[in-house]
Amino acid sequence: MGASHHLLAPVQRPPRLITELLALAQEWGWSVEDLARELGIHRTTLVHQRSGRHALKTAMLARIARRFKSDRAVRDLVWHYLTVEYEERGQHAQLPALPRVPNEVASTLRAYLARFSDESVHGGRGLYVMAGDATMLSATLRWLQDAFKQHRIESCTLRADRPVAASEARSALAAPILLVERVDFLRDAVADVLRRRADLVRPVVVTSMQQQSAIADPYVRRILTSMTRVVEISPIPIPPTIPHGAVPAESEQQ
Repeated sequence: MGASHHLLAPVQRPPRLITELLALAQEWGWSVEDLARELGIHRTTLVHQRSGRHALKTAMLARIARRFKSDRAVRDLVWHYLTVEYEERGQHAQLPALPRVPNEVASTLRAYLARFSDESVHGGRGLYVMAGDATMLSATLRWLQDAFKQHRIESCTLRADRPVAASEARSALAAPILLVERVDFLRDAVADVLRRRADLVRPVVVTSMQQQSAIADPYVRRILTSMTRVVEISPIPIPPTIPHGAVPAESEQQ
């Protein structure tokens, strides 16, 4: 009981911080003993933490942060542990059903939430949620907001068609997940936030009533194409394309 206040979270699986740190150490040519010596701990402590038998203590987290404060990859892992893994606390949120959303889409969204820890560390991939029904799209965004909250993952939501205050921009860059509503009405300020967040390799979830290919800003289009996977709730009609040099039928009649 006396030592319980030192534990940051109960363990149900190895902290990503530990498994990734061990992998980095291997890339540096270090053994487990080398890493333990750098942190001033016994080798068995790392082995137990890697297996999930021991919780990550405050003192251990501080040792890692001090020893690798100049290494961006490790700093990001510490940040990820504090903002994502610590908040998850091994709980499985009980979420309501998604109204009118096909079962396979609901499964995809739930699976993304379940593996968010991995997504936010490896590549920062997000979701491009699109539908031809505006009401369904709004309902799905509200569900996602509640879902991240119940999973204890801090999120920030921006409307793509509204200006962004300085405080909102800071929150949008710092949050583990950014939700952008209706990216088909993208303003320059929100486009700038998306560019800056992509530089940080942090995931975003956007909603739209258009295909990715219809995004007017070419840089943002490339970001969302490469850093999000498409989740189609309901079909979006694809406008017919006119071959280069062809004359529309109405013009021919005139």
